[in-house]
Amino acid sequence: MLIGVLALQGAVSEHSGALDSLNISNKEVRNTDDIREVDGLIMPGGESTTLRKLLVNSNLWDFIKESDIPIMGTCAGAILLGKSDDITFEKMDYVIDRNFYGRQIDSFEEKLEIRGYPEFRGVFIRAPAITDIGKTQAIAYCKGNVVGCIEGKNMALTFHPELTGNPYFHKMWIDTLE
Repeated sequence: MLIGVLALQGAVSEHSGALDSLNISNKEVRNTDDIREVDGLIMPGGESTTLRKLLVNSNLWDFIKESDIPIMGTCAGAILLGKSDDITFEKMDYVIDRNFYGRQIDSFEEKLEIRGYPEFRGVFIRAPAITDIGKTQAIAYCKGNVVGCIEGKNMALTFHPELTGNPYFHKMWIDTLE
């Protein structure tokens, strides 16, 4: 299995490090040649409007929109996977509020509520929240709000698991691909 990490912006090396800790082969994805080689794609956080423009400019937007490649999206990646008032891939059936937790200065860390898992501290940086889970399955909550969900082989997280040093969510997503 080879997992791609979208390398247009965001915590690319941190996602790669989480995959390395699980002994999962990975590569940076910057264009359509790169993405054709991978079995799944991680879309890191960043700024969703900028990420959308970078995806269009690199010819990856249409490829991703039309493909059924499994995706794990974190923060801005999660915004692009769901439904919002912006243009998104709509790969998952949830509604997301882009700046739910406020501005950059309102960033925080908080213990998540995860069934069957003792403790995971989520890192929220100008984070969105899932306001309607639709047909997805909620997998993580923060202060009663859904901050992680899964649908088929796609996972959306409104926080940054790659910044915690804990590959729990990366492993959970990889397990759906095997």
